[in-house]
Amino acid sequence: MLYDAVVVGGGPAGASTAYHLSKSGLKVLIVEKEKLPRFKLCAGCLSARTLGLLPEGYKGLILNTISSGKLGYRGLQEYEVEANREVAYIVDRSEFDHFLVQEALKSGAELLIGEFVGFEKEGNRYKVYTSKGNFYTDYLIGADGFHSRTAKLLGYKKRKFFRSLELFTEGSMRDKVLIEIGWVSRGYLWMFPHGDGISLGIATTGMENLLEILRDYALSKNINFKHPKGWHIPFPEGKKDIQIGKERVLLAGDSANMTDPLLGEGIYYALWAGEILAKAIAQNPSEPTKAYEILLKPLVEELIYAGKIARLAYRFQKVAFRMGRDYALRNFYRVLTGDKTYKDIYWKGWLEFIKHLTKEKITYILRKHEGRLGRVNTEF
Repeated sequence: MLYDAVVVGGGPAGASTAYHLSKSGLKVLIVEKEKLPRFKLCAGCLSARTLGLLPEGYKGLILNTISSGKLGYRGLQEYEVEANREVAYIVDRSEFDHFLVQEALKSGAELLIGEFVGFEKEGNRYKVYTSKGNFYTDYLIGADGFHSRTAKLLGYKKRKFFRSLELFTEGSMRDKVLIEIGWVSRGYLWMFPHGDGISLGIATTGMENLLEILRDYALSKNINFKHPKGWHIPFPEGKKDIQIGKERVLLAGDSANMTDPLLGEGIYYALWAGEILAKAIAQNPSEPTKAYEILLKPLVEELIYAGKIARLAYRFQKVAFRMGRDYALRNFYRVLTGDKTYKDIYWKGWLEFIKHLTKEKITYILRKHEGRLGRVNTEF
């Protein structure tokens, strides 16, 4: 059977791409290996700017509305900053992904529950192999996540990623989220509301023992610890890390490493990339990767500047903690709502960063000096 486009993966990137391609009149097939709705390990946090990318009817999916954030440092210090508006929303990923695929089907896409096996080029088209049969297509879209078989067949490898653990347990946080830094070298620990319970998780690019850290943290906070599950979150540090595809085989979402290097947010970028990808095919049907690369520039720029902030924040975590209270957290809220970009807060935050870093260094030197004087006095 012949399709204009075959989309591998029924997550946000795949469903968004299929939705927009179908709305433009293309015959689209979504290949999803698991029957929907299916469990998806994810805290399910949508930044407020995501709502503008969603089809109508999403409101019933919202479990929690976030209007306040807490920032903690190694469980020892913590403060809360009110946003005075809705900045994020919590959804259940199994229901959310199912909703997106259903909207794509309403727009004309078809769904195949089966495993994507591979593809090869035959003439001007691609032959797509699945566990439920073979198909021909003009465009192949890889939206099959971190372990993307589509990306691997194109020769791509995942080199930069967070290791993550997450569990769902009892608790109540209502409209707040908590981010804890200082527990790992590059990454953070989180506690989000999730309906009537909470999501507790940790992510790092390092080799720390995440299970031990998460268990100790839960015990210190009297949280009922349940064995967590793990997954990987890819991220880019530069333009070369965004893997968009080759010829008329294109990638989106985690398959393309389109995840925020600071917080690991991927849903917003997945939905955005799906919309951009559909436009790229419409603009340049014969060479869509060229149009895709151009149209992706604003998205890629956001990810790169998020990476610049992440490198500073995770290297100087105590400074980042203090900046969050005095400056950064309120500006970060404005990124979540779409009123500011990561580029805005990166360049405007440099002066504040230098001020806080200098203060931290002076404090360290004075304490070290006082410690030496104390030892001298004790000896005399």
